[in-house]
Amino acid sequence: MAPRVKTHSNGNASDPGKIRYWISFDLGLMSDYSRFYEWLDSLGAEECGQGVATITSTKTRDQLSSEIKLVLKEFPSARVYLISMQHGGRFVSGGRKAAPWTGFAVSSASLVDEA
Repeated sequence: MAPRVKTHSNGNASDPGKIRYWISFDLGLMSDYSRFYEWLDSLGAEECGQGVATITSTKTRDQLSSEIKLVLKEFPSARVYLISMQHGGRFVSGGRKAAPWTGFAVSSASLVDEA
């Protein structure tokens, strides 16, 4: 297991005027992640799992959305979901697709009564 690394100090509740955002992203296999990673690093983003980062910022949701669209303008199939506690989540780029877990739940219709 890799050691836990503390990267940037990117704020907390004691930072006045800052809002915490989570950014979930999937740029696709053929995309160049370097520009997007550079943008995340410039904001002091912290890693929260594969394809998920968190930041605190004084920027509005619309400002961050505009920046993301500009950074990813060459990747029309990129999917980015921006989340804040105040406004919930929405896609900034791309949209939903079928979930990989679809069809795994056992429905009551498929249960057989063996009594």
